[in-house]
Amino acid sequence: MVAEPIGENMNEMRNNPVSPVILDRYEDFEDYARKAALVMYRPEYYRGPFLDDPGRIRRVTFTAVGVQLNGVVLNFIYTLSHEDMYDSSLGWEEQAPEIDKKINEMVEKLRSECGVVRGGLTPSQSFGEALSVRP
Repeated sequence: MVAEPIGENMNEMRNNPVSPVILDRYEDFEDYARKAALVMYRPEYYRGPFLDDPGRIRRVTFTAVGVQLNGVVLNFIYTLSHEDMYDSSLGWEEQAPEIDKKINEMVEKLRSECGVVRGGLTPSQSFGEALSVRP
């Protein structure tokens, strides 16, 4: 949100929402994350047919909240998908644990450099989670 003065009375402020900036490179996100008031991450998992299947990360969305640039407060978003790291020449069972480990290492590295919490700006569930029946 950008607060702009209305008229001559500086006590009256109007908030103008600014859309988050979607980034294509994780390295760019890391730079903004270091300047952010808060960094959030929201993992999404593959759902297996069995309750005891190990959860494998399908996608993680990183959000750098409250980055001030030229007097404007912005949010930056980077989404890393399992498919971005998947090597089609190898099998799923070989890669899934390794990809899961790499994504968790990225979260831990961010946690060591800045304030990181799990969650997102808007509460949401994936379509599959909304439809799944849980005991």
